[in-house]
Amino acid sequence: MLALGSPLAWAGELPHAPWDWPLTGLLGVAGGIWLGSLWQRRRHEHEQAGTLRFLVEHSSTALLALDEQGQLQAAGQGCTALLGRQPHSLEECGLPPALCQALQQQTALLTTPQHVELQDAQGRTRQLGLQQIVLPAGRSPGNWRLLLLHDASAEGRPVQLGNAIATVLQGSRLGLCEFDLGKQQVSCSPGSLHKLLGLDVQQESMSLDDWLQLLHPEDRPLLENALQTACHHPATSHSLECRMQHADQHWEWLEQNLQADPQAGDGAIVLALSQVVTARKLAEAAMRRREQEFRTLVENSTDIIARYDLQLRCQFINRSVSRYSPLIRDEHIGKTVGEKGWPADVVALFESQCRQLIETWEPRCFEMELLSHNRRYIFETRLFPEFDNNGKLTSILSVDREITDTRQANRLLSEENAVMEMIASNQPLQDTLAQICTMIESQLTGGLCSVMLLTEDGQHLHVASGNSLPPEYSALIEGIAIGPEVGSCGTAAYWKRTIIVEDMENSPLWQPYLDFVRPYQLRACWSTPLFSSTRELLGTFAIYYTEPRTPNPDEMRLVYRSSHITAIALQRDLHEKKLFQLATKDELTRLDNRRHFLEQAEREIKRSQRYQQPLAVLMMDLDHFKNINDQYGHAAGDQVITHFATLCREVLRTSDLTGRLGGEEFAALLPNTAGSAALVAAERIREAVSQSRVEVNGQQIHYTVSVGLSLLRSSDLHVDDPLKRADKLLYQAKHLGRDRVCHDLPPALD
Repeated sequence: MLALGSPLAWAGELPHAPWDWPLTGLLGVAGGIWLGSLWQRRRHEHEQAGTLRFLVEHSSTALLALDEQGQLQAAGQGCTALLGRQPHSLEECGLPPALCQALQQQTALLTTPQHVELQDAQGRTRQLGLQQIVLPAGRSPGNWRLLLLHDASAEGRPVQLGNAIATVLQGSRLGLCEFDLGKQQVSCSPGSLHKLLGLDVQQESMSLDDWLQLLHPEDRPLLENALQTACHHPATSHSLECRMQHADQHWEWLEQNLQADPQAGDGAIVLALSQVVTARKLAEAAMRRREQEFRTLVENSTDIIARYDLQLRCQFINRSVSRYSPLIRDEHIGKTVGEKGWPADVVALFESQCRQLIETWEPRCFEMELLSHNRRYIFETRLFPEFDNNGKLTSILSVDREITDTRQANRLLSEENAVMEMIASNQPLQDTLAQICTMIESQLTGGLCSVMLLTEDGQHLHVASGNSLPPEYSALIEGIAIGPEVGSCGTAAYWKRTIIVEDMENSPLWQPYLDFVRPYQLRACWSTPLFSSTRELLGTFAIYYTEPRTPNPDEMRLVYRSSHITAIALQRDLHEKKLFQLATKDELTRLDNRRHFLEQAEREIKRSQRYQQPLAVLMMDLDHFKNINDQYGHAAGDQVITHFATLCREVLRTSDLTGRLGGEEFAALLPNTAGSAALVAAERIREAVSQSRVEVNGQQIHYTVSVGLSLLRSSDLHVDDPLKRADKLLYQAKHLGRDRVCHDLPPALD
């Protein structure tokens, strides 16, 4: 072609025709156009190759760029992390030779991802997945291909190839720009300005001032500084992210990698690989926003949220921990759970659960109890595993939710139900009160409960329950008097209101008793009076502590709730006793009624006969009682009967049985009593009555009693047998003149 285009060659060999010179010119023009086109295509392919090579080398993904001969032209930065080395050829990637040969020969897209085993630089065997990518036509030099590598050994965590491929194909919105600082000109590869900023397809250059005008005002100094830095340091590349105005008037984020052109002697030409990263920047902004929202939620969460490394050292903890821990928030960082002052059993539980999570990678859920600020807290703790991008366990996220109120409410409800069942089933009062004290002590850490009941005289308190108190202390306060300044319980009973003593050492109510209290190390006492449904004082409910304590509102609600249950138990017991008295006692004299006396007498007679012990029976009747009722009235007669019952209690033993059989007739059973002793007892009763007077409305009433005495015989089968004999002897005493004792004792005992 060059020969044809040379006029000198033609002139020396052939005769000249009129059309020779025009033809020669046309051929020369055609050859020049072809050569220019070839040069332009080669230049474009060179630019594409440089662009692709630059993109791959600066990619954080494990990418390999292969040319049409299958030779490795560039490797992404992610290859170092994946392969343990930065490869310079396919063989250095550690791929099997057969696969390397196939990749060097194959130019089509692999139908499926390939999986191979290889050894990295540390000698570890890993499962490697690779996907071959053919770039779109016109977007790559020649038949260049990309290989996307990924780690396929992570258990159950396959890499999503589609997202990675989409990231690579974002290269379609990239361009190579040349900043000529000497000419103040910006030249771009064909179509780049259109792809990047939506400008005219034919536009390939603009002035540097026009380029700066498209930049966001805040980013212009960044580009100017980056260009100057690239000129002064031509051996290194420099990255820049900036905003440029699109032709549609919106802002596009551009990522530019700048490097001075080494062929430019003065270093005034800077090459920049520009790529639109708007989607990534928007995603990063959204991620930062979500992260900020997450941090806001974490910091304001009522739960304790913490992160621990695999050595169980705290890396992060939110400020909710300050409500429960004496340590300030920053003091938790870097400490293990054992260094935070937790109880040993709680530390062992937490560490055990963490070890199970590390072994199984499964979340854990358990409950912990901690004592802080003189209060017990119950937490539901959840542990979650945290992984890095390669699926490796890196840390443990701990979420502690306080469930104290819920758990204590459930426990309290369960224990209250148990107490109510004891009350309903008529369990002994002492057992019921002990259960109530145990219930409250399980709710109030360190509390020692006691229940004191009002005595019959209404002036003293009796210790009914208090198993957690020192026995010696319980003995000291037994029968304590009620008064305006008598400790906590005596004062609460006197004023009939709750008395809170935060510190006995500084309380005037306890000053007279400090010498008795100090040996038992009691410092605080809260006492609440117990009332019946009719507001009658029943006793007091008290909680002691071995350190100064002030109750919080929750504790006071618990105290009032417990005192109410205690009052129910006491009132139920009083009702039961009342019913028992109505069924067994004479309402006027409080002696056994006829039925109850006969039941007890029957049992006592059988016992005496079984053990062959003596027993005496007395039948007693007030003399001329009808005359007393007629002369002084029935009220006076009732007082006479009550007076006689009192004399019987004073004269007879507590082991003796006494009952009112009806009207003015009484009976007494004297166990383990022989004839002479029984006769002495009968005479003492008769003489006490004879010498006494009953004052009624200013009048002195004198009355006497007749007594019939009989001893138990071996032939007696029922209680009626000795009672009938004693009754006959009673009427004999009446017939003989009253105010006397008649008996059937042997003459020697008479």
